[in-house]
Amino acid sequence: MDRELYLPKSWVSDRERCRAAKVPDERGFATKGEPARDMVRRCLAAGLPAAWVTADEAYGQDWNFRRL
Repeated sequence: MDRELYLPKSWVSDRERCRAAKVPDERGFATKGEPARDMVRRCLAAGLPAAWVTADEAYGQDWNFRRL
């Protein structure tokens, strides 16, 4: 339903690499849970029915993600 590119710290800290890949300068580092929460929120805001969401153990350990 949605997608978002995850960029590790090593990429975000290398602005030249990001520019070569057309990553906007304002794009900063975010933990994997942050874009996941944003995607779920966008889906809910769009009115998509969601009785449940599945994720791997990395997201399952994120208390804020599980509380959505």
